[in-house]
Amino acid sequence: MSKAADEPLIAFVRALARRQARIDIELEAQRHSDPGSLQPEPPPMDELPASSRSFQVRGDRLLKLREVMLMTSLGSSTIYRRMKAGKFPKPKRLSEACVRWRESEIEKWMCELPTTGGVNK
Repeated sequence: MSKAADEPLIAFVRALARRQARIDIELEAQRHSDPGSLQPEPPPMDELPASSRSFQVRGDRLLKLREVMLMTSLGSSTIYRRMKAGKFPKPKRLSEACVRWRESEIEKWMCELPTTGGVNK
């Protein structure tokens, strides 16, 4: 290609770079004036589908074993041993090889745990 043929392309790239620089400057100024303005806002509850809305309001999730372990600080053997003794919530079977615990049942179990007495020094 000849130098003359490249000139329109070079001019276009330069114009594009100037435009991008202006956009970057405007965004930076906006960040400094109102830092939270560039964060996406969550959709209002009435714009969510009904099933999603009721799920969020209820706040009950189905937890995997690993999540239950993290939430309770118990190991898997302890969880299954306590389930067998009737001292821990049993999971719900979702399929042949899939069980999940209701978060609300785990939270209730945790709230019902006995508290220890005063601390002796």
